[in-house]
Amino acid sequence: MRTLSGVGLDVIEIDRIRKLARRNRRFLSRVFTPQEVRYCNSKNEKWQHFAVRFAAKEAVWKALSRGGVRLKNISVARNGQGKPYVYLNGRKASHIHISLSHSQKYAAAVAVIIK
Repeated sequence: MRTLSGVGLDVIEIDRIRKLARRNRRFLSRVFTPQEVRYCNSKNEKWQHFAVRFAAKEAVWKALSRGGVRLKNISVARNGQGKPYVYLNGRKASHIHISLSHSQKYAAAVAVIIK
């Protein structure tokens, strides 16, 4: 039987991520994997994509009860249909489900852990 073992939610202002990245050149490399940076930089509205991935990392971190996992060890990718999924420590975490959303000003993510 599968049971719910964690839920996390995060909402962030997109401009906050933009300002952090411009103020601290190492911010992106400390938080995002090289693949995530490449993906986000390839988009027209790259800050929305960075922000929603940051929100997803925070949501997963919260769902894991902040269990000693660094944000960079949580990464977000998309399958061929565009559905987002999570990698944890370099391995696909099929027990973690995420939903992402953003507007012009805010990005949000929800993570649910099912075991």
